[in-house]
Amino acid sequence: MFKSEIEIKCKKELLEAFNSALEPEQNFKTKRAGYKLKPSKGKLTIKITADDATSFRAVNNTLTGLMSIVWKMWKLKNETGTTTRKAK
Repeated sequence: MFKSEIEIKCKKELLEAFNSALEPEQNFKTKRAGYKLKPSKGKLTIKITADDATSFRAVNNTLTGLMSIVWKMWKLKNETGTTTRKAK
């Protein structure tokens, strides 16, 4: 069995955005892998469990992909004040 615990500490609003993006996916479990979210004051903990390396990698890829989207939108919004870019 593969297990991992990821702890994210950042601004409250960004933690809430990460939690909102990841929460619906945690209900999509397979027999091989899944994760649980544990939000608490000032941090978000993600506990990952998987039966094998392939499913462990798949869960991590899903999480990092979703978190990357949230981070890019967060950064864009805070740098420009909007979530859209003008075409060049």
